[in-house]
Amino acid sequence: MAVLMTAQIPGGTKEMIDGMRPVLDHITRAKGFIVHGNGPSPGGWRVTEMWETQADFEAWFETSVKPAFPEGAQMPSISFDELNDVVKA
Repeated sequence: MAVLMTAQIPGGTKEMIDGMRPVLDHITRAKGFIVHGNGPSPGGWRVTEMWETQADFEAWFETSVKPAFPEGAQMPSISFDELNDVVKA
């Protein structure tokens, strides 16, 4: 089942996310990836993505995001919500 992943990054900034651009440049080829968005949130930065399954996201996060995360940065708090429908353009 498709999921909405929301990651809250305490203290995250636009510069930090922009520095991870090389990781995002490859996300469209990740198994199960649907869409990505990010922006400022109170006290940090929020990333929202849709994936075909939570397992697809977790596999990509472990192999692509964790190794590229800025040293000393707090890891994001991640939550998932199951989606009933995903309608694409």
